Amino acid sequence: MSDTNGEIFITGDDPEYENIARDVIEWCFEEGVVCRGGIDIHVELCKHKTYECWGSIVESDWCWSMTSWEMTVATDQSPRDFVATIMHEMIHVNQAITHTWEGDGEEECEQRQYELADRFITCDLI
Repeated sequence: MSDTNGEIFITGDDPEYENIARDVIEWCFEEGVVCRGGIDIHVELCKHKTYECWGSIVESDWCWSMTSWEMTVATDQSPRDFVATIMHEMIHVNQAITHTWEGDGEEECEQRQYELADRFITCDLI
């Protein structure tokens, strides 16, 4: 259980990146990157070649209440890029639950992901 009042579930075979992923997601809720709690995040740690992308996020197929999300994150990137990828996906979660995005929401994510990643890294020990 995390401070989100939701759950964070992580699958994959990289314990170091699993710990980082959990810390980043909790930080996103604590710092208001995602503006409400009670959200479950299911994370699959994988390699870029698995899905041909660095990260993705979708609302869980079985839950349309915006309270459960499935994320993939590639672990074969630098720690800073890994953190930025999670930030990017968590910004998308916030866009969806607040209904605040323009186009596909990518411009905001790309503008904010490294700023947030660097704040996290400065504050949180990686």
